[in-house]
Amino acid sequence: MKVLLVSTNNLSDNGISTFIINNAKLLAKKDDVHVDVLAPNEVAKDIKNDLKKNKIKVFEIHNRNSNPKQYFKRLISLLKREKYDVVHVNGSSNIMSIELAAAFFAGVKVRIAHSHNTVTEHERLHKLLHVPFNMFVNCRVACNEAAGKWLFNNKTFIVIDNGIFLDKYRFNSTVREQMREQLGIGKSDILLGHVGGFNEQKNQAFLLEVMKELDAKYKLVLVGQGGLFDQVKKQTKNMNLQDRIIFTGSVHNVPDYLSAMDIFVLPSRFEGQPFVVVEASANGLPIILSDKVSREIDLTGKLNFIPLNPKTWIKSVQQIALPSRDTESEDNIKRLAAHGYDAIKNADDLYNLYVERLNK
Repeated sequence: MKVLLVSTNNLSDNGISTFIINNAKLLAKKDDVHVDVLAPNEVAKDIKNDLKKNKIKVFEIHNRNSNPKQYFKRLISLLKREKYDVVHVNGSSNIMSIELAAAFFAGVKVRIAHSHNTVTEHERLHKLLHVPFNMFVNCRVACNEAAGKWLFNNKTFIVIDNGIFLDKYRFNSTVREQMREQLGIGKSDILLGHVGGFNEQKNQAFLLEVMKELDAKYKLVLVGQGGLFDQVKKQTKNMNLQDRIIFTGSVHNVPDYLSAMDIFVLPSRFEGQPFVVVEASANGLPIILSDKVSREIDLTGKLNFIPLNPKTWIKSVQQIALPSRDTESEDNIKRLAAHGYDAIKNADDLYNLYVERLNK
């Protein structure tokens, strides 16, 4: 079985990329599966090397948004040459029609659209492509019920959870001490933390308003990179918060940063099923997140959904109880596993889905 996992967003540090990379590596371990990955960007060498070690090729076709016609032609050429059985497209809108149509014309039997969110930034184009999307897709998958209902309306879809390698995110007290010393966080400091790309959706600038009104013992670490990185950094300086906010850029040891934190914060303007909340839960962190995030992510029953109002967030941060992290991490991992949020199980579910659809 030959499978192409397609990212419609940049393959980098984001939730869809995590899903693709994790599943590519797990599927590649199966004797009867050959997996490749397609990205619309120049992929970082470390990601390519990681996948290469697992015998996974990364194809890059650029200009998906700026020159879709050229992208489409090159994609058809790739699909015809490689003769895939399954093309699994990961995105959040009907704009996945581009990849699904290319797969159709290249003769790919199984054409999967996988919904990872509950909204799109390209509403007009999304509506225009409703008909072609439904013409070319023949298998619908979503990260949760909300994402599936949003994209597929009344059509039948399958939910594949955004599982993680649970043990990898277990709280580590030794790492916590090392990381806090490295970051310059004192014993009495309370470290808030956020992981995600710097963009409109993730809304990191909102956290600056919260930090401005909090006591100096509160610090904030922002893990990630993205288009708004420099803008948020400049705002931090303008608000005289540079001594209390740490920008890490892109990192490859997110679990270590989670262990260093005391509270995880996610002020997103919209979210489907954010991997990072599953990761932070496994680490035993108290979590405050926007009420715009799908409630289905509350797998532990412990999340705090708060409206995007700085005063409300300030109060919530000040009142939150800091748990015993070892105990909390252990308990949350059991709850996440019981809900099926284990990457290994999810990859098996995907494999079974591919086999079932190919045998139809």
